[in-house]
Amino acid sequence: MNEILDMSRFVEAKSDQLNTDDLIGSPRTITVTRVTGNDGDQPISIHYEGDNGKPFKPCKTIRRVLLAVWGRNAADYVGRSMTLYRDDGVTFGGLNVGGIRISHMSHIDKKTVVVVMKTKGKKAGIEVSPLAIEAPAAAAPDWARFARTTLDAIARAPDLERLDAFIDSRHAKLATLAQAAPDLWQAVDDALRVRRAEFAELEQGRTDEQHGDQFTDDLPPNF
Repeated sequence: MNEILDMSRFVEAKSDQLNTDDLIGSPRTITVTRVTGNDGDQPISIHYEGDNGKPFKPCKTIRRVLLAVWGRNAADYVGRSMTLYRDDGVTFGGLNVGGIRISHMSHIDKKTVVVVMKTKGKKAGIEVSPLAIEAPAAAAPDWARFARTTLDAIARAPDLERLDAFIDSRHAKLATLAQAAPDLWQAVDDALRVRRAEFAELEQGRTDEQHGDQFTDDLPPNF
């Protein structure tokens, strides 16, 4: 079987910025890390995650789009994302040379059309759609830590009543623990059985007077 070879790796432009050739057949969503000013014809550099020293230097048309959608303060762009693509219809000097355009931007809630100057005396609208950003996956519960704190609380329970109340408060998570980490749940269940048996033995050995005793020690955490 022939190895899959990505030809795009062999046509990347050798320059200090993101080029239209870098986007041939593959739009790219970038997340802004900082925006800097430059001298010359390309006064803005938009640095982004994984840019490898090749920032996006938007043309005047795209700078107008950014201004219209995200506002005047470039510092606000940090952390925001946009999808760039190659538009083969962009012309220069009468030739279709292609250019970088924006199709989607984050931090907008509806499709936006920005009117810009296309050619001398003619204007056109550039349409930008909202970019949906996936929320980061929630961190998996630390079941080992949950089991440790539960075992510790079981060992420090001052009486059966408060032990049962504590276990009831963690009923839902203990049920999930049984599915997610059966070994840890078994350790908790074994400790609970032992602790309840200890309270039962203490109860059998107490005198009638002792049955009226009340605990005055400070309660441990979780009780």
